[in-house]
Amino acid sequence: MVDPPAAMTAAAESAGNYLDIAFSSGRAARVDLRDPRARGWTGAIGELRAAGLDVYVELDPDTGLVTEVLVPHRVAVIALNPGEDLVEVDLEPSQAHHYLRRDNPDFAELLALLEAAMAGQDTVLVTETLDKHAIIDVRPAPKEAAPEQLTEGVPEALGTPVSYAQVVQMYRLVAGQTACSANPTAPGIPFTYPDDGCWGRAHEMARLMIANGITPDKVWIYGSLRVNSANKPDCVVGWGWHVAPTLVADGVTYVIDPALFDGPVTQDTWKGVQGDPAARLQPTGWDIFHNHYAPHRYDPDYRLTNEVLAKYRGDLQLRSNSATGPPPYANCQPAAPGVQFRASLAGGQTARWFTHSWNAARHVLWTVMPTSICSGGPQVRHEVAVQRTDGNLCTYWITVQNLTGRTVRFEARFDYLN
Repeated sequence: MVDPPAAMTAAAESAGNYLDIAFSSGRAARVDLRDPRARGWTGAIGELRAAGLDVYVELDPDTGLVTEVLVPHRVAVIALNPGEDLVEVDLEPSQAHHYLRRDNPDFAELLALLEAAMAGQDTVLVTETLDKHAIIDVRPAPKEAAPEQLTEGVPEALGTPVSYAQVVQMYRLVAGQTACSANPTAPGIPFTYPDDGCWGRAHEMARLMIANGITPDKVWIYGSLRVNSANKPDCVVGWGWHVAPTLVADGVTYVIDPALFDGPVTQDTWKGVQGDPAARLQPTGWDIFHNHYAPHRYDPDYRLTNEVLAKYRGDLQLRSNSATGPPPYANCQPAAPGVQFRASLAGGQTARWFTHSWNAARHVLWTVMPTSICSGGPQVRHEVAVQRTDGNLCTYWITVQNLTGRTVRFEARFDYLN
C-alpha cells in the first residue's frame, strides 16, 4: 500500500517486540522490531510522517507484518525510452535514471500506467527499488494545491562577490549540516545519498548561505552524467542533470557541492568529474528551485525543499539499515597511503584486528578514524597492543569499540614517527 503514516505506537501486548503503524486512510500495519531492517523502516516512516509524505509498505497477508518499506516519488512522466531489457523512464522532478524492467511480472500493467500518465500529464506516485531504481509500483497521486508561481524567466547570476576565505567558510557551513549517514534526521542534508535530490540540497545550501549574509548563485549541468561515488553500493551514480550553488571570488567561479567534493572546487573541476565532456552548463540565480520543471520552478517558503530533503533522508535511512549498511563503501574507496585496513562495527560492538610483520625498530602511531559521517558525539574508541614476534618483527593488535547504537565504518591509519 501507499499511504501517509499517521502514528506509530508500541504494541501493548508485544513485550516491546512490535510497533503498530496507523495510516491516514485508517489502515494499519505492524513492524517486528527484531527484524534487522526494522530500525531503517521505522526511521524512514517517522521522517516521512513528519513531512506529511506518502510511504510504500508491503505486508505479509497472513500476519499483517511489514516486509518492505520504500519511499515513493511524486512525479510527472516526461519520457519513456524502450530498450532491449528495460524501458528507461524520465521522471520530474528527479535527476536520477529510472528503469522499468521487462522481466517484472507486472511490466505490461506498469508500462500502461506510465504511458497514460505521460499522455494525460498526470502526477503519479512511482515506487522503485532502493539501489537499482527499478520501478515496482505506479499509482495516481492525490491532488494537491499548485505551488505559487512567481515571475517567469531565468534570473541572472548576481550573487554576492566574496573572498576565497569566505568560499571556504560557506563550504564548511553547509557541509557541517550533513545528515548522519547511519541515522539521517531533520534538519540534516543527505549529502551521502547521491542518487537523487540535488535540487533540494542546493536550495537548502543557498538558504543557509543567505542566512549568513552571502547570496550564492547556482549552476546546472545537463548531459549523460556518470560520477564515481563511495556513497553508493555499486560505486557509480548516473544522472541526467545536476545542480549546486556557486560563489565568485577574484573572478573565479567556485562550486559548493559536498555530495561530490570535500571542499570548494572550480566550476571546470566540478564539470570535469561528471563524465560527459559535452555536458552543458547553465548558471542561474539562487532562487530557481527547479530549472526545467515548471510546477516546481520556485520555492519561496522552502516547503518543497523540506519535502525533498525528507524524502531522501528516508531513502538514506533505508539504505543504511539494509544489508549494505551506511556509506561510505570500502569497495568504492581506492587504497590510500597510510591506511592499513577498513572495516565496520555494528552498534555497540567491539572487535579486534591484527596486522603482522612490522619492523620492530620503527615507531608506529595508529589512529582509528570513522568514515561514516555523524555529528553529535564520539563514534569509536580504540586501543593498540603489541606483540614482539621475533628479533626484528612485531604484530599490532587493534581493538575498536563502537560507542554509538548504529553501524559505524572506519579506517585504521598508521604513520611512522622515525
